[in-house]
Amino acid sequence: MDTANINDAQKVDKKKGWLKILIIFIIALIVIPLGVLSILYNFNQTFKKKANEFLSKAPGAVGEYFSNIPTEVERKKMINYLSNYYLDLDSSTAAEKIYILKKDDEKLYVDLIKSMNSSSSVKTEEILNKIRNMELRKDLLFSVYDEVLKEEEERLNSEVTRIERQDILLSKNEIEHNYNDKEFIKILEKVDSNILGEILYYIEPELKDYILNSFNINKKNDILDVINKKAEKISNLEEIAKVYETKPLNVALETLGNTDTYSMEDLAVIYSNLPVIKSAEILSNIEDQNFVKELFTNIIRYERLQNLETDLTQNISKGIKFFNEYNKKINELATIYDKMSSDAVAKIVEKMIANTKSVTSIELASENILQISDRDIILDVFEKLKKQNQSKILELMEPEAASELTRLLASPRN
Repeated sequence: MDTANINDAQKVDKKKGWLKILIIFIIALIVIPLGVLSILYNFNQTFKKKANEFLSKAPGAVGEYFSNIPTEVERKKMINYLSNYYLDLDSSTAAEKIYILKKDDEKLYVDLIKSMNSSSSVKTEEILNKIRNMELRKDLLFSVYDEVLKEEEERLNSEVTRIERQDILLSKNEIEHNYNDKEFIKILEKVDSNILGEILYYIEPELKDYILNSFNINKKNDILDVINKKAEKISNLEEIAKVYETKPLNVALETLGNTDTYSMEDLAVIYSNLPVIKSAEILSNIEDQNFVKELFTNIIRYERLQNLETDLTQNISKGIKFFNEYNKKINELATIYDKMSSDAVAKIVEKMIANTKSVTSIELASENILQISDRDIILDVFEKLKKQNQSKILELMEPEAASELTRLLASPRN
């Protein structure tokens, strides 16, 4: 590097050094005085007053700002006025206003309390206690809120449990009366889907759809699955009723006269779909009256669930009474015939077996009429006779009549 370039570089370094010194000097000349002035302004009230007076004469927004700053004397007068104002208020109102002030300006709050305390320490202490309580309430807000939410959740869960445990009929009626209540819908959505599906199966379609559409899609699908299975089960029980409508009494009695095969609720559906005469005939042969009473209770419940207004159990009861009286008379006739001569009984049987005209009947409903002929009566009596007497009677009957009687006894009877 030649001498000229070295000299140029030294000149540049020298200029940079002077520039740094100049910057430091300017900073010292401006920043340090501003710092000192700031300290004086904040801690020396006399200086602050004179500074405000000087700066208030500045043009524009600066002058306006400083002209609005109160002097220490003015500030003390304002604080004194406010302290008297708050002390004149009732403690609760004063506490609410000062609480707001405290959040916005802590220094003003401290100065105000000092001023109030110098005027009335008792009233000031009373106000301070209320402010402390307000602060505590603020801190407790979240915990209180959580507690309320917990209580509300417990209440809802209690309602859910109540609905799940009560009879379906009661739940159905409750839904029909409260479906417009949004809170009640919230409760229903928490109910077990299997239980709710069983209930909603009996709700009319429009209302059922309204309730289901209020739930989330998963809950809705779960309940629909239960409803569809319930519908299938009811349909199957209705078909079973049709089958047993034509079954002999002893076969029907073996299956429908107890709860070995079907539950009491299932039997209620079956008997509700059987002809009244058939139901009465079966039940008239059941000695367990508790079974019959419980069955009737379930039939009535099922009818109410289906919104059916019938006299089914009354008609069945009427039929049972008829069959009980009829069977009693048959047993009495069988006792009499067992004591008669076989020849006399044979003639009676021959005569009655030929008569198929109705001699007695019972009407339980317009579509349920039971007609009984002499042939029906003598067949029922003959079956009750002692075996040895049956044999003697058959031997004494005309061959054609004996053959007909044998055929009828061997044929299934509904």
